[in-house]
Amino acid sequence: MKKTTHKQKNRAVKRKSEQRKPAAGKKTQPVKKMKSQKKNVRPAKRKHKKVNKQKKKLRKTKILFFEIVLTLLVTIGILSVLSLFTFSFAKVEGYSMSDTLDDGEVVVVNKLSKIKRFDLVYLKVPKSKDKSIRRIIGQPGESLYYKNGQLFIDEQEKDESFIDDYKNQFEQDGMLYTEDFTLKSLSGRPTIPKGKYLVLGDNRPYATDSRYYQLVDEKEIIGKVEMRVLPLHKLQRVK
Repeated sequence: MKKTTHKQKNRAVKRKSEQRKPAAGKKTQPVKKMKSQKKNVRPAKRKHKKVNKQKKKLRKTKILFFEIVLTLLVTIGILSVLSLFTFSFAKVEGYSMSDTLDDGEVVVVNKLSKIKRFDLVYLKVPKSKDKSIRRIIGQPGESLYYKNGQLFIDEQEKDESFIDDYKNQFEQDGMLYTEDFTLKSLSGRPTIPKGKYLVLGDNRPYATDSRYYQLVDEKEIIGKVEMRVLPLHKLQRVK
């Protein structure tokens, strides 16, 4: 076995030290480079958070939209059910109620209100599928007639202020706004039977009413006309 000399040892140590040194022209990667890699990770995380926020916002918008639609459907459903028993809307057709109500106007009908004289009512026309709005003139148990265009109930004169303007115009021209008739000539009875009403249109010369289809049964009266809702500029209670 050969013994290593002192010079050989020095050469071996020198080779090891040269192997540890970096090759010429090559630079070692600084530690700071690792930090920059970590910095590159942060923008990716921020981007991911931003995407999550957008998804959450979109989800909240969808939920809100669903809740609004559901609320509207429930409200419409409740109103539909209530309208069967409490109120409804009716459209005026024709000119029998001019100038109080005109053709095409929309009114609210109260189905629970108690009916009294001179109320406007929405009713089913007897022996017809049509519906119309007319005014209560005679009530059960009353005798009634018109003389010289003036209403008499139970032999007492009744003022119809709701038609005064048109009535005065006709009388000035020598005409009667409401042609004379008696209850007996109309229905063959001296008084209005129980559960029956006599109704007339406000536009007396041209209205189709109890003078043509006689008395109206209480069951045919849908409700009392409370308010005009369309057109909007005419929104008000009607009398």
